[in-house]
Amino acid sequence: TGIAVGYTGASLLTSYVAYLSPWMPAWLWVAVGMILMLGVGITATSTVGAIATLAPKPRAFKICLSLLLLMVVTEIVATTIVYQKQHALSQALGDFMGESMERTQADYGEKESDTQLWDEIQMEMNCCGTISYKDWFTTTFGNGTDVPDSCCLMVEPGCGKDIANVVDPEDEVITEGCFPTVLHAIGLDYHTLSRGVWLPVCAMHVALMVLLIATSMFLQESYTAGNLRIYSVSAVLPATTHKYQALDNTF
Repeated sequence: TGIAVGYTGASLLTSYVAYLSPWMPAWLWVAVGMILMLGVGITATSTVGAIATLAPKPRAFKICLSLLLLMVVTEIVATTIVYQKQHALSQALGDFMGESMERTQADYGEKESDTQLWDEIQMEMNCCGTISYKDWFTTTFGNGTDVPDSCCLMVEPGCGKDIANVVDPEDEVITEGCFPTVLHAIGLDYHTLSRGVWLPVCAMHVALMVLLIATSMFLQESYTAGNLRIYSVSAVLPATTHKYQALDNTF
């Protein structure tokens, strides 16, 4: 389950947060970072707890047990809060992205980083402009008629020139904006990951939480000095006071 949680965070990081970093709010970076830390924490603590069980090291096992219980409770509470506020979070993400996209679009052709970002996104996600291709006409780069060549259906130098005067622009360039395209893609991945990975993991963690509590109560009775002795090395090795009979050297 820890690996599944880490996979969810890594998917969000590589697909959107890092990929669209200039358009992503800081709180989303924090959220994805916490998901990754949670996945690593659950995996590492579970591994150490399993080793402590086989050792056996009851004190170390109880510490791992407590840490796992804390992480599972934190995950369940955070999931409940996000589910309740998902519409507000979606609105906040959309507002931030819209403003960031308009700001970087205005700097297209002047800042190399913004130029490369827009060209890459428009070519890979098949979109043009923030809301529509006409957004480029109001920018300094568009000069009232042009769009970037990365908007063209067949990308070649100068293919985005004088698009405002084309009778059927949809035959030459992509007319759908990147803002609705990106938001739609994020929404699809959100539902896929939440229903296919996150919710099943949370359900398993609810069962795990019950198991951890039951195990903790069981250990209070079974991890005693007498019970541990059967696992101890001293229980199977000869006692240090054992006397061995000397062999007679006389033949």
